[in-house]
Amino acid sequence: MKINEKTGLYENYGAWHVPFWQTDFFLLGIKITAGLLCVVIFICAIIIYMRYKKRKKLSPSEQLLVDLQQLQIDHKVQIACGKEFYMSLSDIIKRYFFYCFHYDVLGKTDSELINYLRQVHADQHLIEEVKNIVQGSEIIKFANAQAAQEKIVCDYNSIVSLVKQTIFNKK
Repeated sequence: MKINEKTGLYENYGAWHVPFWQTDFFLLGIKITAGLLCVVIFICAIIIYMRYKKRKKLSPSEQLLVDLQQLQIDHKVQIACGKEFYMSLSDIIKRYFFYCFHYDVLGKTDSELINYLRQVHADQHLIEEVKNIVQGSEIIKFANAQAAQEKIVCDYNSIVSLVKQTIFNKK
């Protein structure tokens, strides 16, 4: 018997089966599919990035107005949620001063906030508005329910108007 120079086997082994996953056609198909998949993933990543960049970012003032509206949506502008309302309102006021005016008030108590505003020579009207608002929690503790509800609504409207006035003054 003769030995085949290409295979190194005897001629009686001239025909054998090659599995489909070992054929050149199958391997080429896998490479093309992997390449197309990489291109699709890259395009999807670009689209996601562009949508992320295009997403409108709210200014600190606009975000705080949204937070104030959320208080009303969550029905916290009521006497039943008075303590929670004033804690949220105090946090919103402090974040507003920090982000819009760069005052370092995030870790301060309400009385420290008023003292700090006096030290940095903030607008006197602004100081009085904030003082009236942060002292609302004391009124909630000692006043009757009707007066407390009126004070909560008044403080809510007061902070919304205060934020809106300072937005227009900064532009």
